[in-house]
Amino acid sequence: MKRYSMGILVSILVISSSAAQTPHGSTLYVAVKNVAVKASTEFFAAEQGTLVYGNQVTVLQEKGKWVEVHAVQSSLQGWVAWSSLTSKRIIASGTRTSASVQELALAGKGFSREVEIVYRQDHGFDYDPIDAMETLQVSKTSLYTFLTDGHLGLGD
Repeated sequence: MKRYSMGILVSILVISSSAAQTPHGSTLYVAVKNVAVKASTEFFAAEQGTLVYGNQVTVLQEKGKWVEVHAVQSSLQGWVAWSSLTSKRIIASGTRTSASVQELALAGKGFSREVEIVYRQDHGFDYDPIDAMETLQVSKTSLYTFLTDGHLGLGD
């Protein structure tokens, strides 16, 4: 009986771990306004190009929080963060998308509209200052200087 139970447990673990990974060749969609496609998984890696909300990509391989993709609409290939992608098909045509600007901002925070409403109601959070901060633009050169001057380099 013990051996049988252990076999079932191992089977469940194998099945659940394989289901959590997106297999090579799977189709995903860009779920943020735009995302840089990088030459490697390093934060300051050279940018190969940019993908925009709704772009369809094919998974080539995974590496931690990163996934190597090939853009279906172009020859662009490189690494993007998992958090920028979704398996949900996104319809985008011209300047119109299937999501509002506010939904795009929430997706960038890892929130849905419903999650933000719950946090606002339950905790009295005010996201307006965060929304204002997100409009600020910092160059990669300035960011790199800040990180190196503060000895903050080597982070994940």
